[in-house]
Amino acid sequence: MSKIPSHITSRKFGGPLLLGVLLVFILIISVGYVRGRGSDTQRAATFTVFQDTMEVTVLEGGNVEARNSLQINSEVQGQTRILSLVEEGYMITPEDVENELVLVELDSKDLVDRQLSQELDYQNSLAALTEATEQYEIQLNQNESDITAAELQVHFARMDLERFLGESLAKELLEKYRPVGSVEETATASSSSGVIDFSQYAHPDRLGDGEARQKLRRLEDELALSEEEVGLAETTLEGTRRLFEREFVTQTQLDNDQMAHNRRVIAYESAQTSLDLFIKYEFPKEAQQLFSDYEEALRRLERVKKLAHSQLAQAEAKRNSAEARHTLQKRNRDDLLDQIEKCVIRAPRPGLVIYGTGEQRMRAETIEEGATVRERQTIITIPDTTAMSVRVQVHESFVKQVEAGQSARIRVDAYPEEQLTGTVHRISVLPDAQNRWLNPDLRVYSTLIHIDGEHDWLKPGMSAEVEIVADVISDAIQAPVHAVHIDNGVPVCYVQTHFGVERRPVRTGPFNVSFVQILEGLAPGDRILLRPPEGRRREEDAEEEWLEPFETDDDRPQEMEGPMPGNGRRPA
Repeated sequence: MSKIPSHITSRKFGGPLLLGVLLVFILIISVGYVRGRGSDTQRAATFTVFQDTMEVTVLEGGNVEARNSLQINSEVQGQTRILSLVEEGYMITPEDVENELVLVELDSKDLVDRQLSQELDYQNSLAALTEATEQYEIQLNQNESDITAAELQVHFARMDLERFLGESLAKELLEKYRPVGSVEETATASSSSGVIDFSQYAHPDRLGDGEARQKLRRLEDELALSEEEVGLAETTLEGTRRLFEREFVTQTQLDNDQMAHNRRVIAYESAQTSLDLFIKYEFPKEAQQLFSDYEEALRRLERVKKLAHSQLAQAEAKRNSAEARHTLQKRNRDDLLDQIEKCVIRAPRPGLVIYGTGEQRMRAETIEEGATVRERQTIITIPDTTAMSVRVQVHESFVKQVEAGQSARIRVDAYPEEQLTGTVHRISVLPDAQNRWLNPDLRVYSTLIHIDGEHDWLKPGMSAEVEIVADVISDAIQAPVHAVHIDNGVPVCYVQTHFGVERRPVRTGPFNVSFVQILEGLAPGDRILLRPPEGRRREEDAEEEWLEPFETDDDRPQEMEGPMPGNGRRPA
């Protein structure tokens, strides 16, 4: 075999060999660097980012209460004492309702004493009513003549109105402000028409053949004559002025014509004033007076009727008074009997007995035997335990996520192994007033969640924790809430790679108690640190490499919505 020249060997194998040695050297250095850098993170807790369905929930604590409660109030007037009282927490059974179990017995001694005296008053009023009834029939035949005379006065007052306004206008006004009918029907009509604007009728075409029309025509004629005289005086004065300018007349003659013109103007203004006063004051006043006289005649007819009837009413009043007194005595007797019956309160329906309104923290009055209760004060509340609810206080930062109809998971502290379901029924429009008074800086909204189904072990007042499902996001990329950190106002995660820890900005979305949705910055399978590595923050403050993947301001990671993770506050 021939020997390969040395220069050929050097060219053929020297280059790859040198390149291989260089790659091995770089690999050894990289592995050492990764081991050095990774030694700090091997002991750090990590989590693998995953993609799955995510529930956005709001978690709050509250108290169990009944949806419907029957409040038993004291119906005894004034104040009374409790003689006996069923034990609080007693469960009323259907048999107790059927047997009319006595729940509360109030003191009725004073009522019984009053009832004995009231019975005597009732019998006396019955005798007085019998005597007064016999006097009612005597005065019936003495009223017809007085009423007839009053009706004639109404008729005469209408004739005076027609004489002044004219029959047509008077009829028009009576049809407009008063029902048309016979004298008897008109007399019994209402007589409160108010003030009428008669100035609108002060025109010859609207007035009938009455005194008002004749006077209006006379004033208008006087005004027209005065106007013509003013015109004539103006013509004369103008001519005199022209003659005076040419010195054909004297100053005295010009002054006389000026005075004559002024007198005509004054006479014209006086006639105009007289016409205006008649239209604005005299005519409306006299027309209103006559119309009021007609109304007064109607009212007088009513008074005569009442006066005529008052003679009958003297006997009738005695009868009515006796009847009213008897009715009052009967009602008082019945009320006392009813009050005595209401001193004994029996079981109206099955349920749990709770003293007062059931709100122990707000109860200022003790319900016990010997205690004094007032009218309408709640003594016992019987909640309907077949339909229960949970009332929670939702913070204002989360109330926009909660809507009626959302599902909820409920756990009662007394039975933590039992998980219940429910539905959001109502969210208050205004913040809770009590919490606002206790802490003015805290705004919470009372929210009622109806519990599904019936549960015998549920009792009003139990503490419960409610997790409201505000939203369900499918295929959401999720990371632990505490793995997202805020660095200079930007949410970031620390991703563990083969070459060490990478600080990566992220954009977050909704979150729940444990996880937050990652909208941008992470992918499923990425391993992230739950805590930032030591010394990493100082390095990133100098580099700011996280800005490089985002070309514009819109591409930069946004702050996390709601409370930021890692600040020590529960997300919901």
